[in-house]
Amino acid sequence: STFWRGDGTWASAGETNTPSLKAVRSSGQTIANTTSTVVIFDTEIYDTDSAYDNSTGIFTVPSGKGGKYAFFVTGGYNSSADIDVVNFWLSKNNQTAISPAGGLAIGIDAHHNGTAASGQSQQVSGCFDLAAGDTMRVYTWQNYGSNRDLSQGGRMTFSGFRIST
Repeated sequence: STFWRGDGTWASAGETNTPSLKAVRSSGQTIANTTSTVVIFDTEIYDTDSAYDNSTGIFTVPSGKGGKYAFFVTGGYNSSADIDVVNFWLSKNNQTAISPAGGLAIGIDAHHNGTAASGQSQQVSGCFDLAAGDTMRVYTWQNYGSNRDLSQGGRMTFSGFRIST
């Protein structure tokens, strides 16, 4: 079937929403204290264009598939320790810190200034303009004071899809 795009052209249904992916953490990933680290979503639920590498955590835009993309990450840390600062961010072309520069990263901080242990989870989403060969990955950073493990068993997810060309 086809549909009217509204830009003077017709397209096949589903044409603009691929590539798409969804991947999860199957086990905890240890994150060092105060170290920006790529989250490796090691189990793919789907990956329409084989664009996600579950050994590196990197999604690479395939040839001919540039456009506007939406990405989402959800999850948190397994810890009974007090939370100080936790960051998660979506990173275009390996931006290693949350930064507004050029739309390269969209992220969120979680702060907890109390003394009681508590769990937390976060969700980050954002849209990016990507060209063939551009990469996306998820970074995290924490300062619990020692290594901490990310949530696992489907509690950490990374997903995304092309919105338009």
